[in-house]
Amino acid sequence: MHRGVSERDIKSARNTVDIVEVVRRADGATLTEVAQEIDLARSTVHDYLQTLLGMEYLVKEGDEYHVSLKFLDLGHHSKLSRTAWRQVRPALEEIGDETGEHVWFVVEEYGTAVYVDSYSGSRVLSMFNAPGTREHLHCIAAGKAILAHLPTERVDQIVDRHGLPAHTERTITDRDGLHEELEQVRADEVAFCDGEWRDEIRAVASPVVRGDDVIGAVTFGAPRRRLSETDFYEDLPKLVSGAVNRLELSFRKDATQ
Repeated sequence: MHRGVSERDIKSARNTVDIVEVVRRADGATLTEVAQEIDLARSTVHDYLQTLLGMEYLVKEGDEYHVSLKFLDLGHHSKLSRTAWRQVRPALEEIGDETGEHVWFVVEEYGTAVYVDSYSGSRVLSMFNAPGTREHLHCIAAGKAILAHLPTERVDQIVDRHGLPAHTERTITDRDGLHEELEQVRADEVAFCDGEWRDEIRAVASPVVRGDDVIGAVTFGAPRRRLSETDFYEDLPKLVSGAVNRLELSFRKDATQ
Protein backbone atom coordinates (compact mmCIF):
# COMPACT_ATOMS: atom_id res chain seq x y z
CA MET A 1 0.00 0.00 0.00
CA HIS A 2 1.25 3.48 -0.83
CA ARG A 3 2.24 5.98 1.83
CA GLY A 4 -0.80 7.84 3.08
CA VAL A 5 -3.22 5.45 1.35
CA SER A 6 -6.08 4.00 3.41
CA GLU A 7 -8.34 1.01 2.82
CA ARG A 8 -11.15 3.44 1.93
CA ASP A 9 -9.31 4.85 -1.09
CA ILE A 10 -10.76 4.06 -4.50
CA LYS A 11 -8.43 1.60 -6.21
CA SER A 12 -9.14 2.82 -9.74
CA ALA A 13 -8.17 6.38 -8.78
CA ARG A 14 -4.96 5.10 -7.22
CA ASN A 15 -4.18 3.04 -10.32
CA THR A 16 -4.70 6.10 -12.53
CA VAL A 17 -2.28 8.20 -10.51
CA ASP A 18 0.26 5.37 -10.37
CA ILE A 19 0.19 5.05 -14.17
CA VAL A 20 0.67 8.81 -14.66
CA GLU A 21 3.60 8.75 -12.23
CA VAL A 22 5.22 5.82 -14.07
CA VAL A 23 4.97 7.72 -17.36
CA ARG A 24 6.36 10.89 -15.76
CA ARG A 25 9.31 9.18 -14.07
CA ALA A 26 10.24 7.40 -17.28
CA ASP A 27 9.91 10.62 -19.32
CA GLY A 28 7.77 8.64 -21.71
CA ALA A 29 6.87 4.95 -21.60
CA THR A 30 5.32 2.29 -23.82
CA LEU A 31 2.36 0.12 -22.83
CA THR A 32 4.75 -2.75 -22.11
CA GLU A 33 6.95 -0.59 -19.89
CA VAL A 34 4.00 0.74 -17.91
CA ALA A 35 2.52 -2.75 -17.49
CA GLN A 36 5.83 -3.98 -16.08
CA GLU A 37 5.58 -1.37 -13.31
CA ILE A 38 1.88 -1.69 -12.48
CA ASP A 39 0.28 -4.74 -10.86
CA LEU A 40 -2.52 -4.96 -13.42
CA ALA A 41 -3.26 -7.00 -16.54
CA ARG A 42 -1.77 -5.56 -19.71
CA SER A 43 -5.25 -5.12 -21.22
CA THR A 44 -6.37 -3.17 -18.14
CA VAL A 45 -3.31 -0.91 -18.30
CA HIS A 46 -4.11 -0.31 -21.97
CA ASP A 47 -7.65 0.77 -21.03
CA TYR A 48 -6.30 3.22 -18.45
CA LEU A 49 -3.82 4.66 -20.93
CA GLN A 50 -6.47 5.08 -23.61
CA THR A 51 -8.80 6.78 -21.14
CA LEU A 52 -6.08 9.24 -20.08
CA LEU A 53 -5.26 9.79 -23.74
CA GLY A 54 -8.90 10.52 -24.54
CA MET A 55 -9.12 12.98 -21.63
CA GLU A 56 -5.92 14.64 -22.94
CA TYR A 57 -3.91 14.02 -19.79
CA LEU A 58 -1.46 11.94 -21.85
CA VAL A 59 -0.15 12.32 -25.38
CA LYS A 60 1.18 9.53 -27.57
CA GLU A 61 4.27 9.84 -29.73
CA GLY A 62 4.94 6.66 -31.66
CA ASP A 63 4.62 3.84 -29.13
CA GLU A 64 5.36 6.05 -26.12
CA TYR A 65 2.93 7.81 -23.82
CA HIS A 66 3.91 11.15 -22.30
CA VAL A 67 2.37 13.42 -19.68
CA SER A 68 0.48 16.22 -21.46
CA LEU A 69 0.67 19.95 -20.88
CA LYS A 70 -2.75 19.79 -19.25
CA PHE A 71 -0.88 19.17 -16.00
CA LEU A 72 0.90 22.49 -16.53
CA ASP A 73 -2.45 24.26 -16.26
CA LEU A 74 -3.27 22.38 -13.06
CA GLY A 75 0.11 23.16 -11.54
CA HIS A 76 -0.08 26.83 -12.43
CA HIS A 77 -3.54 27.05 -10.89
CA SER A 78 -2.24 25.53 -7.66
CA LYS A 79 0.73 27.91 -7.64
CA LEU A 80 -1.56 30.91 -8.10
CA SER A 81 -4.21 29.91 -5.60
CA ARG A 82 -2.19 28.25 -2.84
CA THR A 83 1.08 30.19 -2.59
CA ALA A 84 2.16 33.81 -2.24
CA TRP A 85 4.77 33.53 -5.00
CA ARG A 86 3.74 36.78 -6.71
CA GLN A 87 4.25 38.79 -3.53
CA VAL A 88 7.51 36.96 -2.78
CA ARG A 89 8.95 37.35 -6.28
CA PRO A 90 10.49 40.83 -5.69
CA ALA A 91 12.49 39.47 -2.73
CA LEU A 92 13.86 36.67 -4.93
CA GLU A 93 14.89 39.15 -7.59
CA GLU A 94 16.54 41.46 -5.04
CA ILE A 95 18.71 38.67 -3.65
CA GLY A 96 19.45 37.12 -7.05
CA ASP A 97 20.52 40.43 -8.58
CA GLU A 98 22.72 41.26 -5.60
CA THR A 99 24.51 37.89 -5.48
CA GLY A 100 24.24 36.59 -9.04
CA GLU A 101 23.14 33.26 -7.59
CA HIS A 102 19.98 31.16 -7.49
CA VAL A 103 17.13 31.99 -5.09
CA TRP A 104 13.99 29.93 -4.37
CA PHE A 105 10.63 30.33 -2.66
CA VAL A 106 9.81 27.09 -0.87
CA VAL A 107 6.60 26.02 0.90
CA GLU A 108 5.57 23.03 2.98
CA GLU A 109 2.92 20.56 1.83
CA TYR A 110 2.21 17.13 3.27
CA GLY A 111 5.31 17.44 5.45
CA THR A 112 7.74 17.99 2.56
CA ALA A 113 9.41 21.04 1.05
CA VAL A 114 8.02 22.07 -2.34
CA TYR A 115 10.09 24.35 -4.60
CA VAL A 116 7.54 26.84 -5.98
CA ASP A 117 9.29 29.72 -7.72
CA SER A 118 12.86 30.81 -8.40
CA TYR A 119 15.05 33.57 -9.76
CA SER A 120 18.47 33.05 -11.30
CA GLY A 121 21.24 35.61 -11.01
CA SER A 122 23.94 36.20 -13.61
CA ARG A 123 26.33 33.58 -12.18
CA VAL A 124 23.90 30.66 -12.40
CA LEU A 125 24.73 28.04 -15.03
CA SER A 126 22.24 25.36 -13.96
CA MET A 127 19.52 24.85 -11.37
CA PHE A 128 19.74 22.32 -8.54
CA ASN A 129 15.98 21.75 -8.58
CA ALA A 130 12.96 22.36 -10.76
CA PRO A 131 9.57 23.85 -9.81
CA GLY A 132 7.49 21.24 -8.05
CA THR A 133 10.50 19.32 -6.73
CA ARG A 134 9.91 17.91 -3.25
CA GLU A 135 12.58 17.37 -0.62
CA HIS A 136 12.75 16.41 3.04
CA LEU A 137 12.46 19.48 5.24
CA HIS A 138 15.17 18.63 7.79
CA CYS A 139 18.11 18.63 5.37
CA ILE A 140 17.62 21.96 3.56
CA ALA A 141 17.83 25.52 4.85
CA ALA A 142 14.33 26.47 3.69
CA GLY A 143 12.89 23.37 5.33
CA LYS A 144 14.51 24.15 8.66
CA ALA A 145 13.32 27.77 8.44
CA ILE A 146 9.76 26.53 7.96
CA LEU A 147 9.94 23.80 10.62
CA ALA A 148 11.22 26.31 13.17
CA HIS A 149 7.96 28.23 12.88
CA LEU A 150 5.59 25.27 13.02
CA PRO A 151 4.14 23.98 16.32
CA THR A 152 6.33 21.33 17.96
CA GLU A 153 3.53 18.79 17.61
CA ARG A 154 3.41 19.37 13.87
CA VAL A 155 7.19 19.00 13.57
CA ASP A 156 7.00 15.69 15.41
CA GLN A 157 4.19 14.50 13.14
CA ILE A 158 6.32 15.30 10.09
CA VAL A 159 9.30 13.43 11.55
CA ASP A 160 7.08 10.46 12.43
CA ARG A 161 5.80 10.31 8.84
CA HIS A 162 8.94 11.06 6.83
CA GLY A 163 11.77 10.24 9.23
CA LEU A 164 15.15 11.97 9.22
CA PRO A 165 17.07 10.19 6.46
CA ALA A 166 20.73 11.03 5.91
CA HIS A 167 21.51 12.68 2.58
CA THR A 168 25.14 13.33 3.51
CA GLU A 169 27.33 12.77 6.54
CA ARG A 170 26.32 16.23 7.82
CA THR A 171 22.55 15.66 7.76
CA ILE A 172 20.76 15.89 11.11
CA THR A 173 19.35 12.42 11.76
CA ASP A 174 18.14 12.56 15.37
CA ARG A 175 15.03 14.30 16.68
CA ASP A 176 16.71 16.04 19.63
CA GLY A 177 19.41 17.46 17.37
CA LEU A 178 16.76 18.76 14.99
CA HIS A 179 14.80 20.48 17.76
CA GLU A 180 17.99 22.10 19.06
CA GLU A 181 18.78 23.51 15.65
CA LEU A 182 15.21 24.73 15.16
CA GLU A 183 15.46 26.62 18.43
CA GLN A 184 18.56 28.37 17.09
CA VAL A 185 16.78 29.17 13.84
CA ARG A 186 13.95 30.82 15.76
CA ALA A 187 16.45 32.92 17.67
CA ASP A 188 18.41 33.98 14.58
CA GLU A 189 15.47 34.18 12.12
CA VAL A 190 17.75 32.47 9.62
CA ALA A 191 18.56 28.84 8.82
CA PHE A 192 21.70 27.31 7.35
CA CYS A 193 22.40 24.19 5.33
CA ASP A 194 26.10 23.38 5.10
CA GLY A 195 26.44 20.29 2.94
CA GLU A 196 23.48 18.55 4.58
CA TRP A 197 21.54 17.97 1.37
CA ARG A 198 24.46 17.79 -1.03
CA ASP A 199 28.07 17.91 0.05
CA GLU A 200 29.00 20.72 -2.31
CA ILE A 201 26.01 23.02 -1.65
CA ARG A 202 25.60 25.69 1.01
CA ALA A 203 22.31 27.51 1.57
CA VAL A 204 20.81 30.23 3.73
CA ALA A 205 17.07 30.70 4.28
CA SER A 206 14.70 33.00 6.09
CA PRO A 207 11.08 32.13 6.94
CA VAL A 208 8.30 34.17 5.37
CA VAL A 209 5.68 34.88 8.03
CA ARG A 210 2.33 36.52 7.34
CA GLY A 211 0.27 37.22 10.42
CA ASP A 212 0.72 34.19 12.64
CA ASP A 213 1.44 31.76 9.82
CA VAL A 214 4.68 30.72 8.14
CA ILE A 215 3.79 30.65 4.45
CA GLY A 216 7.18 29.46 3.22
CA ALA A 217 10.83 30.42 3.11
CA VAL A 218 13.16 32.31 0.82
CA THR A 219 16.41 30.44 0.32
CA PHE A 220 19.71 31.21 -1.36
CA GLY A 221 21.96 28.34 -2.47
CA ALA A 222 25.34 28.13 -4.16
CA PRO A 223 28.34 25.83 -4.53
CA ARG A 224 30.61 25.85 -1.49
CA ARG A 225 33.59 27.02 -3.55
CA ARG A 226 31.84 30.32 -4.32
CA LEU A 227 31.06 31.22 -0.70
CA SER A 228 33.59 32.38 1.87
CA GLU A 229 32.91 31.94 5.59
CA THR A 230 32.08 35.64 5.83
CA ASP A 231 29.69 35.38 2.89
CA PHE A 232 27.94 32.37 4.33
CA TYR A 233 27.65 33.28 8.01
CA GLU A 234 27.47 37.09 7.91
CA ASP A 235 26.73 38.81 4.60
CA LEU A 236 24.18 36.40 3.11
CA PRO A 237 22.04 36.03 6.27
CA LYS A 238 21.74 39.82 6.42
CA LEU A 239 20.84 40.03 2.75
CA VAL A 240 18.25 37.26 2.82
CA SER A 241 16.63 38.23 6.12
CA GLY A 242 16.61 41.90 5.08
CA ALA A 243 14.75 41.16 1.86
CA VAL A 244 12.24 38.98 3.73
CA ASN A 245 11.74 41.60 6.44
CA ARG A 246 10.81 44.16 3.78
CA LEU A 247 8.45 41.61 2.24
CA GLU A 248 6.74 40.98 5.57
CA LEU A 249 6.43 44.73 6.13
CA SER A 250 4.54 44.97 2.85
CA PHE A 251 2.18 42.23 4.11
CA ARG A 252 1.46 44.26 7.24
CA LYS A 253 0.85 47.42 5.22
CA ASP A 254 -1.55 45.59 2.93
CA ALA A 255 -3.43 44.23 5.96
CA THR A 256 -4.03 47.73 7.33
CA GLN A 257 -5.26 49.23 4.06
